Amino acid sequence: MEPIDLSIAKKMVDHYNTTRKKLIDKEHNINDTQSIWISLDKLKSFINNLPENATGVRIHFAAYDHENEHYPNQTTAILMGTVENDTQHTDAMETGSALLSTEDPMGPFNQGRACPPICS
Repeated sequence: MEPIDLSIAKKMVDHYNTTRKKLIDKEHNINDTQSIWISLDKLKSFINNLPENATGVRIHFAAYDHENEHYPNQTTAILMGTVENDTQHTDAMETGSALLSTEDPMGPFNQGRACPPICS
């Protein structure tokens, strides 16, 4: 992860909003997620509880289904810890591991605050 200039970040976000988000909004007739807020305490807890063999964190883009009470059809992000597998960093989503449970410190984790609808 490398720092980038704020003007470049703004340009990239604008590009996302005028391309991908615009298409999602039109196709699904929604005002899709632009960002996801995660409390620092929860993020630190997730990272601090990763096992010693964790090599990083992968962020999977995902979407709630239309029946979700708070975020119907909205884009979200799933965080998962990774481990080195041969020469690659893999997570349970990729390997089909039975460790996909809420008790696994490697994830998957969700429930940041999606904006929209909650943008404060």
